[in-house]
Parts: sequence; structure tokens; C-alpha cells
Amino acid sequence: MNTLRPLAWRRAVRLSGVALVVPLGLLAAPFSAQATVSGGCTATATASKSGAIDLAVASSWHVKDADVLNGQATAPTPQKSAQLKVLLFGIGLPLLDKQGNSVSGAAGPYRIADYDHYTRVLAVAGTSNTCDGSILIIVDDVAPLSTWAGILGVIAALLGIIGLVATMFQFPSGSARVVGMVVGVVAGLGTGLLLQQDAILDPANLLGLLLPGGGAILGLILPGIAYRGRTAPTA
Repeated sequence: MNTLRPLAWRRAVRLSGVALVVPLGLLAAPFSAQATVSGGCTATATASKSGAIDLAVASSWHVKDADVLNGQATAPTPQKSAQLKVLLFGIGLPLLDKQGNSVSGAAGPYRIADYDHYTRVLAVAGTSNTCDGSILIIVDDVAPLSTWAGILGVIAALLGIIGLVATMFQFPSGSARVVGMVVGVVAGLGTGLLLQQDAILDPANLLGLLLPGGGAILGLILPGIAYRGRTAPTA
């Protein structure tokens, strides 16, 4: 009886940890992109098939595979540099970097078909000396699982979940917990990519990192939770 109580207590603690991690992961989903152009600048963009958009007031832009995009911006004072970044889990990847000294600038043309086989949901942020802004681009006529991001998301999520389940039946050693954390991160990243491709999770939202972070915590908690060790033989 005394040996059963600590075991039950440890499992209860682990299950309570799981119950805390799941809501943390869901916190990332309700946040959507907010396109705001600050610093006194104005910005507009056009799509050859889907029409024009005012980037100062729009939070998302729905386009099609056949669209060609162009953007224009003006500033109240000359800007010496301008950058465009693609955002993934809130982390910016450089797309364009221009130097100059002008109150106006342009970007494009960008063919959607050149990019939408990689992803159908794209968060783009722009900055200059005194201005910044962002927009969430969604390609409506491309399926989430027809993109590389969607396919990799499915593979990573499935492998990560299978790995987490497997660790539950292992002896809860330190190495098992390390492996659990790794596969938990993989599961969280895969789930995040899938949610992004479904336009549920904003790629620009840094809170999306709660998903791989929560997966790592699950990987630390789950190993051994269903482990049944061999009992010592009796004389």
C-alpha cells in the first residue's frame, strides 16, 4: 500500500501538468494579425486578379494563385532604408532590403504562384527609418495540405505524437525525458504549421512558440506514465 501511494501521487502530478499545458497551447490560436502602418506613412498594394488594398486598415489580404502583387508606400520624411520580412512563429526572415533617400518606395512584382507551393498563409512585415506595418496574406484557392508547410506539418505532428506516446511506456529515465522533449517540440512545431496553413494561427504571433514549448513540457512529463516495470521474483 505504501508503495502504491507515491506512484499514484506522481501520476496525478504528471496528469495535472498535462492539463495545464494544453490551455497554454490554445492561447496562441485566437490572436490574428493586426495590420497597422505607423509613423505617418501610407501604404497600398494591388493584386492583378483580387484588386487593391489599403494596408493601413486591413488585417488580412485574401488573394489567388494567379495574382501578381505590387506595393507602394509614402512617408512624410525621406526614408534611408526599408526592409520586408516574412514571419514564422513570430520570427522574421529577410525578404527585401533597400537603401536610398526618398519619401516613396515600391515593392514587386511578386507572383503568388512562385510562393504558394511552399505556404498558403504568409505574414509579411515592413519597416523603414520611421515607419512600420504588417499584413497577413492568405491564398484562398490553395489547399493547406498542398503546400510544403502543410505536408511537413502533418509529418512532424504525427511523428511527434507517436514519439510522445512511445515514451509513455518507457522507463522514466533522464534520457527518455530528453527524447520526450525533442519529439514534443517536433509535435508542437508540426501542429503550429498546420494551424498556420489553416489560417487559425497567425505566423506573426510570437505566442505560437507556446505550441513547441508546450510540447517540450509534455515530453518532460509523459515518459514512464504508462510504464509497467517487471516485478522481482519471489522466493
